[in-house]
Amino acid sequence: MSVPVASGTKLDPVTFEVLRSSLRNVVDEMAVMLEKVAFSTVVSEGRDFSGAICTPDGDLVCQGDQDLPLIGGSIPFRVKAVIDAAKGDVAEGDIFLHNDPYMGGTHAQDVSVIMPIFKEGELIVWIQTSAHWPDLGGSMPGSFDSGAVSCFQEALMIPAVHLVRRGEVDEDMLRMVLRNVRVADVIEGDIRAMIESCGTGHSRFVQLIEKHGLSLIREEIAALLDYSEQRLRAHFRAIPDGVYEWEDAIDRDPCDESDAPLPVKLVMTIEGDRATYDFSGTAPQAKGPVNGPTSSCYAAALATTKAVFPDVPFNQGMLRAIEMVVPERSVISAAYPAPVSGVACGAAEKVVSCLHGCFIQAVPERAMACPANLMNICLGGFDEREGRERDYVMYCWLGGGWGGRPGRKDNFTMLSPLASGTKIQPAEFLERAYPVLIEGYGLLPNSEGAGRHRGGFGLSFPIRVTHGTSVLSVLGDRAKFRPWGYDGGKEPSGNGMRVVRPDEGHGEDIGVMSSGRRIAAGTLLRYWEGGGGGWGDPYTRPPEWVLDDVIDDLVSVERAREVYGVAITVGDMEALEYAVDEEETRRLRGVRNEPAAAASGAASAKEGT
Repeated sequence: MSVPVASGTKLDPVTFEVLRSSLRNVVDEMAVMLEKVAFSTVVSEGRDFSGAICTPDGDLVCQGDQDLPLIGGSIPFRVKAVIDAAKGDVAEGDIFLHNDPYMGGTHAQDVSVIMPIFKEGELIVWIQTSAHWPDLGGSMPGSFDSGAVSCFQEALMIPAVHLVRRGEVDEDMLRMVLRNVRVADVIEGDIRAMIESCGTGHSRFVQLIEKHGLSLIREEIAALLDYSEQRLRAHFRAIPDGVYEWEDAIDRDPCDESDAPLPVKLVMTIEGDRATYDFSGTAPQAKGPVNGPTSSCYAAALATTKAVFPDVPFNQGMLRAIEMVVPERSVISAAYPAPVSGVACGAAEKVVSCLHGCFIQAVPERAMACPANLMNICLGGFDEREGRERDYVMYCWLGGGWGGRPGRKDNFTMLSPLASGTKIQPAEFLERAYPVLIEGYGLLPNSEGAGRHRGGFGLSFPIRVTHGTSVLSVLGDRAKFRPWGYDGGKEPSGNGMRVVRPDEGHGEDIGVMSSGRRIAAGTLLRYWEGGGGGWGDPYTRPPEWVLDDVIDDLVSVERAREVYGVAITVGDMEALEYAVDEEETRRLRGVRNEPAAAASGAASAKEGT
C-alpha cells in the first residue's frame, strides 16, 4: 500500500519508513533509560512500562517495539486528560503526573509522567512514559485488594497534576506522593527514572527536528496515522460483511454475595471497510475490583486488533476505522469510584477474549483460541534478613498458554497478550530483593487446551517465604471459567494458588481472589497460571505431534490416549524410547478417523510445524 501523502512533499516511501523507525526509536531509547535507572524489580526487571509520542491534541502517534499493550492503548486518554486539566498552563520543561483510572488510566498502579515538547514556543508533541509502581498505598501491600468496594480502598489517585514546572521538580508534590506509599525510596527511584526517561525522549525528538526539519516531522506524523487507518480498512474490506458474536465471563464478583458470573459480550459488525465493536450486552459494573474503566476497554480492543493485523501500526488512526459502542457503568466501563485494580485480569482480558472469539470466526488463520489469564500476586511485610531490615512489597506475575490457532502447528507459553512487553522477573533477583525462595519454575504438563492445534502450557512458580510474617494478596480470574477452545478444541487448566504452611501436606486452595492473608516464614505458595484453549478436534491431531509432546514430557502417555486417541508404547524410559502404536491408535480413534484423515491431508500443506 502506498504512503498516504500529498504530492509535492519530501515524504517518499523510503523517507516515510526511515522517520517511522526514528520515531519508534525515540520511544525505545526512553524505555532503555527507564529500565536501566528504575529502582523497582517490577520496572527494571519486569519491564512493566510503556512509552509513547502523541500529537498536540493527545492522539497516539507511536509506541516502542516492546511497550506494554494495555497501558499503550490508554495513553491518548491519559494525555487528553492532562490537556483538559492543565487548561493551557503548559510550558517548556513541564512534566505532569497522572494515574487516575477514570481520567484515561487503567488501574492506579500504572502511573504516567507526561511531558510537552515545544519548538519556538509552539507545542509540537507530547511524550510520556507509564510504569507500574509496586505500591500506591491503599489497604493492601501492592494496592491489590480483592475485597475493595471503592477506589479509596485500593490506592492513591493522582489526577493530572504538575510534577515538574519549567524544569524544577515540585518537591511538595513529590513529598505528598511518597508519604502515601509503603516503599517510598523505591517509588522515588522509579519517579526520578521516569523523569529522566522523558528527558531522553525530549532530547532525541529535538534532534530529529534539527536533522529533518519540523515540517517533514509533522508530515510524517499525519501520514503515519493515515497509513494505519488505510491498512486497517483494507483488512476489514477483505472480511465478508456480517455480524460476529462472542461472549465470555468473569468468574464472579468477589464482593457480591452471589457467585454468578459477569458476562462480557461483543457483537462485531463488519461493513465494507469499517468495523463496529458493540459491547452493549455486557454486565453492569461489579461491586468488587474486577472492573475496568472505559479507556482500558478501548486499549484492550485496539491491542487485540493490532495482534490480529500485526502490519497495522498501533496508533490513533486505527480508531478511524472502528466504531466503539461501550455502555456506561458496565464491568468494562466502570465509573468513579468503583474499584478497578483487577482490570487486566478481569474486564480488559475478557475484551481480548471476545475480540479473538469474533475474529476466529471471520479470519481464523489470524486469530487464536482463548489465551491464559493474568494473575496479580503481591507479598508485603518487613524483611528481617540481616542487613536488609526494611519494609518490602513484591509484585509478580506469570505467563500462561496462548490459544491454539490454525495458522501454525501449536501456540506458545507467553506473557498475557495485554502485558506482552513485560518479562517474568528472574528468580535470582526476587530472592535477592525479597525474603523468598523460588523453589521451581517450569511448564505444567497436561495443562494445555487439547486440539488439532493445541494451546500453550501453563506455568508453575512456587514461592517460599523465608523470613518474617508477610501479607499475601491475589487478584486473578479463570479459576471457574477457563480459557475456551474453538471448533472442537478443549479447555486447558485454569489458574490457582495453594498455601502450604510449614508441616502441612496438601495445603489450602485459596482461589484467585483473596487478600490480606498473613503468611508465616516457611510457608510455600504454590502459584500457577493455566494453559491456552485448543483449536480443532484433538482426535484429528497428527499422532507424531502428540508423540513429540510425550517425548518432551509435556503430555503424559495416559493423556495422549484418553484425550487425543493416540496410543504410545514405552520402551527404555531413560533412552526416551517412545513410539506410536498405529494399529491401537486407529482402533481408539475408530470411525472418527476416516473423515478426519481426508481433512488432515487437505490441511497439511497449510499448517506449520
